[in-house]
Amino acid sequence: MEIVQSIPSNFLNIDFNNLEFGKVFTDCMLVSDFDGESWSEFKIEPLQPISMHPATSVLHYGQAIFEGLKAYKNDSGEVNIFRLSDNIKRLNESAHRMMMPQLDEQAAKEAIVKFVGGLKAWIPNRSQGSLYVRPFMISTDTTLRAVASKSYRFMVIACPVGFYYNKPLSIYLEKEHRRAAKGGVGYAKAAGNYAASFYPSEKAKNLGYDQVLWTDITNDFSLEELGSANFFFVKNGVLYTPKMHDSILKGITRDTIMKLAIDAGIEIVEEVISASSFEDNLVKNKVDCMFATGTAAAITYINSIAIDGNIFEVESHKYSPVQNLKLSLDASKYLENKSHEEWNVVV
Repeated sequence: MEIVQSIPSNFLNIDFNNLEFGKVFTDCMLVSDFDGESWSEFKIEPLQPISMHPATSVLHYGQAIFEGLKAYKNDSGEVNIFRLSDNIKRLNESAHRMMMPQLDEQAAKEAIVKFVGGLKAWIPNRSQGSLYVRPFMISTDTTLRAVASKSYRFMVIACPVGFYYNKPLSIYLEKEHRRAAKGGVGYAKAAGNYAASFYPSEKAKNLGYDQVLWTDITNDFSLEELGSANFFFVKNGVLYTPKMHDSILKGITRDTIMKLAIDAGIEIVEEVISASSFEDNLVKNKVDCMFATGTAAAITYINSIAIDGNIFEVESHKYSPVQNLKLSLDASKYLENKSHEEWNVVV
């Protein structure tokens, strides 16, 4: 692998105690190009703007996918890239749906490990945050024809980040707009899914809510995702989450929490959950906890939800079994919980 160093490095100018999410970038990036037949050798080079022709196909037809994962530094100085293999696998699943080329999973893993290994100085300590790693792929043909591109670029950039949410959320159950439709690309981590969510999310924020709980507006408003995260609630000690289908992203943190819940002896129910049945549980005070999971969100409690003008309050942050799941999640990330070694790549 070719490595072109960035000199001088900018990390000495970073205030690691005051990191905004996605605002500060490391001074290098990982790059590989696909020419229609094969990928070029991975290269680590200085972070720099991408030069594009105005007719570059990604700008017009949206062939763009990405992943998000984190590297954590524990108190002993060990760096753990958490669930890297799963993120690469999911990127390839997104690529398949978006008619984009597959990455060699082992080669990509080795390249990202090398990339993150060179960024140890950029990784905040446990009390400050983590290193957010963003692999992504874009189409690069110069054409206005509405066809799948033949050429692509795969890149990885990284940001030292603080904590995405620092308080429980107030959310709004959305019944007018939807994030993604069945039969579409909702299960892929495609850029357009996020662009489509901005308008209703901003509308909710203007009404005083932190996030939107998406529903399937064509199927009894069944619950889907919470913003760009997966949604859970607890009733009678049982953990409920919407059943997976192709308009919901298969969250890796979701999967992590479910496995940790099984380890803890917590029953899990994945099912289609209508907004009306969920509201009925809230009306009857049967909901003990609500929370969202995601790479950025980790476990984020939800203490308030608005449904059709009715506001329901739940002291989710006080529910000890989910507090324990959050502790187990952190212990896994920082190499204290050794029960799932397959999740870890220690650099």
